[in-house]
Amino acid sequence: MQKQRLLGGGNGGGDSKWAELTPEVLASIFALIPTDELARTMSFVCRSWRDVLAEPYCWSVVSLEDWCRRVDRADVIDFVVRQLVRRSRGTIRRLSVYHLGDSGFAHAALFCRSLSVLEMAVSFVTDKMVKKHESLLSNLTLLDISHCANITAQGIEVLGKNCKALVDLRRNMPPPEITHGDALPSSLVDEGEAMAVANTMVGLRHLELSYGRFSDKGLVAILSNCTALGFLDIRGCWCVRLADDVESMCQRIETFFDPWVNHIFLEDDDSSEDVIEISSDEEDEA
Repeated sequence: MQKQRLLGGGNGGGDSKWAELTPEVLASIFALIPTDELARTMSFVCRSWRDVLAEPYCWSVVSLEDWCRRVDRADVIDFVVRQLVRRSRGTIRRLSVYHLGDSGFAHAALFCRSLSVLEMAVSFVTDKMVKKHESLLSNLTLLDISHCANITAQGIEVLGKNCKALVDLRRNMPPPEITHGDALPSSLVDEGEAMAVANTMVGLRHLELSYGRFSDKGLVAILSNCTALGFLDIRGCWCVRLADDVESMCQRIETFFDPWVNHIFLEDDDSSEDVIEISSDEEDEA
């Protein structure tokens, strides 16, 4: 009981101390708590906490990666993202999720005009949805679309043309399916994504393109146009040969990972479902 009084307030002596904290201070404390726990449990502790969580103070950063991996259902993830966007009243600055679908993406793009960091690796967002909301993502400075198979060079070009503040792009992809020891087929080469980056994202300072399918041609275009690069990761880009003076161009970058640096993959095998339940009287459709 003493613990409850100290944490939640109730009618115990701890209540006055929590009551003295402003909503902004409480929000700063709550920011240290994982978003899924914040959404599911914290509002039940006491009235003052519930009142703070009903305001947008606590929802400027929404980080749900671990929860998304456990749930592994795009429909549930989209629903929760939509509800958290509503709860934040569009004030989200950073959204970090996995397995996001078109619906969740559209809702974030439509209502989070201050969104500057969008991390949505292993998501199902499509080129069509990116194009539909192209003008709403102009404040992005960091974008992670790694393992997003439904976003192609066309979507990357659209993003580059509209996200003029972008300085950090992460577009790491899975390794191609080839037999160990076989030569890479010429059909594997595709310069499209590299050229889209080179032609539309000239302000990049951080770029990750692991297992990209471009060759020296696409790499040279990036190095020639994206002159502010201080970090470049092209591990697994086996169509790149670093021939002639290409390698010397890469070595000018402060942090550079060449195609042959080994990768270590860590798998999260916790597949148990863990659903966030957020009550709402009604839900806007994106």
